[in-house]
Amino acid sequence: MKSTQRKSGATALKQPVVVEPRAYTRLNHFFERYQDAFFYLSIALAVLMSICMFDTKVSLSGDDCDYILSADAFWHHFTFPGFRGPLYPIILSPFIGLFGMNLIVLKSLSAVFILLSLWLTYKSFKGIIPAAVLMPSLLLASVCSFIFFYASYTYSEPLFMLTQALFVYFFSKFFLRVDNATYTLKHDWKKYLILGAFALAMGLTRSIGYAAVGAVALYFIVKGQWKNLLYTLVAVAVVFLAFQLFKKVVWPASGSAYDIRNYLAKDYYNLNGGMEDLPGFWIRLRDNSLVYLSAFLCQMLGVVRETPSNWFMPSIPRTIIIYVFYFVGMIIVARRNAPLLFTGIYVGVLNFVSFVVLQNIWAQDRLIMIYYPLILIFLLGALYFALNTKRSRRFFFVYPVVLLILFGGTLNNTRLRVGRTLPVLQQNLLLGDPLYGFTPDWQNFIKASQWIAKNAEKDAVIVSRKPSMSMVYTGRNFTGLPASLTVPADTLLYLKGDTSLVPVVADASHGAMSGEVLRYIITPIGDLTLGGKRAPVACVYTYPRQDLPLVLQDMEQQGVAYTLDLDDVVAQCRKIDVRIYDPDMMLRLLHESKINYLLLAQLRIDPTRNTGQYINNIHRYAWFISAKYPGCFETVKTFGISEPCEILKLVQ
Repeated sequence: MKSTQRKSGATALKQPVVVEPRAYTRLNHFFERYQDAFFYLSIALAVLMSICMFDTKVSLSGDDCDYILSADAFWHHFTFPGFRGPLYPIILSPFIGLFGMNLIVLKSLSAVFILLSLWLTYKSFKGIIPAAVLMPSLLLASVCSFIFFYASYTYSEPLFMLTQALFVYFFSKFFLRVDNATYTLKHDWKKYLILGAFALAMGLTRSIGYAAVGAVALYFIVKGQWKNLLYTLVAVAVVFLAFQLFKKVVWPASGSAYDIRNYLAKDYYNLNGGMEDLPGFWIRLRDNSLVYLSAFLCQMLGVVRETPSNWFMPSIPRTIIIYVFYFVGMIIVARRNAPLLFTGIYVGVLNFVSFVVLQNIWAQDRLIMIYYPLILIFLLGALYFALNTKRSRRFFFVYPVVLLILFGGTLNNTRLRVGRTLPVLQQNLLLGDPLYGFTPDWQNFIKASQWIAKNAEKDAVIVSRKPSMSMVYTGRNFTGLPASLTVPADTLLYLKGDTSLVPVVADASHGAMSGEVLRYIITPIGDLTLGGKRAPVACVYTYPRQDLPLVLQDMEQQGVAYTLDLDDVVAQCRKIDVRIYDPDMMLRLLHESKINYLLLAQLRIDPTRNTGQYINNIHRYAWFISAKYPGCFETVKTFGISEPCEILKLVQ
């Protein structure tokens, strides 16, 4: 055998090449290593935010009070909630049964719902998206004041976030954690029914939740999972039909709280105004995108400063940037990460439906806040993968810089909100002033409600501008204002039938003549002219023919514009927008409704400041009747000097 010989001279051993982890790898490993700690930190911050942002009062809209009253009716009378999302009052009802209308307890449930939704979001995405995306998203959501503002309100949004998180959790478990999952209907039908049940729960909490089915369907189409698409749609149909059948049997008289026609109409409150056309829906999409994306979403992200809820700062450039980033992000994550693809489809579909269906009058941050944690996950995920390619890795430093900017802006907006909330909370809870934080108009209204609830007869019927709020603060039933009965313009022509009486239409802007001679009151929105002069408000009188000369002489001496040409007045009323009120019909309706008291609260039109303008529909109702019957009401008590609330008693 030929022996081998070593070559002379020492040869250096080759050292293994040590590859330094890249920045994105180090960052992700850091969050992975401490993700449990970051999760507990996010929950701790969320609990702290729930406390700091807690508000013991009800909202001015009264929607939260309506949910409470629906829950009370369900618990005590088993009445199916007819107020919008019926599931929320049903969930509230056992707590009403145990604790009554305890606002602290009921409001605390909202915080619990949000905390559970954050926990489920963590469970849904842990291990299937980068920890460097998931953990910053949860931390940002945990310090977002826009979320925790609703953690102490009995709105349906917190429960929707929980049902949404449950839906995403089970979808993740069944379809996202298992790559290209293929199930059979025979063995896996429960999975599809569970998904359908949570889709129904979302829809019963907020109607937009039904759009989640469309998001799932679109995801399966994109992934080419046709069996999953078919099975899911069948399961959803089965669950929905089963619920409708159950509801029909148990609550046969219950209807739907939503009417799709209202959303398809140009004016939500006036179906007679016609249905929206295609250009109108495009305008909705454009305007809602400006408000919800460039204003509300950017405020939540902390990239623009917080503004009052009734004042927006929309921006076309910001809106375009967000749309471009969204669609580019969808392209980026489509092949990189299926869970992020689903998240992008989900938030895209539900927001698109909201922007198209909702009229612009509904501009409220809570309508996009419910998706904010998922929006964060998608946006940060898209940015993470965009900076994680061979060409862009050298720019990965942008990602942590963006995180720092978002945290800085979010914390600044949160600091401002908490600074306003904590002093109010201190007065409400520690110093025992439950109405502190309300503006004087609302304080006077609630005080008047509490006084009349204690001092009125037990069977007395009391009219309130916000009956649900009055009921929550007093535990006594109140009622809303009966309709202001108006009559068509042609009704005035019937006055010509009695030849012994002469109709006279006179300007009433400086006062009206009371008594039986007063028949109708006209309040024009446009220009109504009497004798060539504009009349802001007019009264229609009928005088005995023999008294007419003296009446007209008196009007002329006082400079009151009038006309005897009833046909001309009717012709004008047909052309312009007017309201013609019948005081006798309005008084008769009060008697038929057995109403005894009216609360005349001067609730501001602009809730942020006292402009002297207030919601005056009850005032007007009482004035129309008093114009004809001056002694019909008497003032029982008045609360407040500035922006007072007057309690009237019907005595005639």
